[in-house]
Amino acid sequence: MLPPCCLGTQHPPTARTHLRLDEPCCFACGWFSERWNRATLQASWQRANLERAHIIPSSLGGPDDAGNLLLLCRPCHEESPDWIDPEQMARWIAAREERPSREVETFMAWLAAAERAPDFKDALASVVSEEGATERVSQLLQGLLGQAGTHFGIGFSQGTRVAVLQTAANQLTRHLQEASYEAE
Repeated sequence: MLPPCCLGTQHPPTARTHLRLDEPCCFACGWFSERWNRATLQASWQRANLERAHIIPSSLGGPDDAGNLLLLCRPCHEESPDWIDPEQMARWIAAREERPSREVETFMAWLAAAERAPDFKDALASVVSEEGATERVSQLLQGLLGQAGTHFGIGFSQGTRVAVLQTAANQLTRHLQEASYEAE
């Protein structure tokens, strides 16, 4: 779901798709983060993790003035055309697929990691009925994330997410085995 700053994608190829300035978002795909919301509009834009991009690159003679600049998320900036004709940038933006918010992307990445760590789903299913299981699993995951490294500019990699979930599965399984052993 797009924030209020984003107008949708049904426009002529020369129109920018996400151009209202009442909330920060990528001008091409609409990507945003709920974490950018601040007390003032200026503070929200200052917090936004968007990159200044040239419509006509400065290497091709494009000026550094507001009429030749737009704000893009990193993936859009990396994939945008470096071309002298501004019409090509407009066409590229008009055809750009929308992205969900940063938080939705992160959630989807954790779901994908859980698919690659089936032991976690099994371990979680076996402890979910225990009293206080939600808080215990949450604390376990937070503790494991505190031990994990991050990639600069990326955060937790998909491999790190899988490793965290697999380690959590191992610890949950060990806890169940110890509880079962003590009950005998």
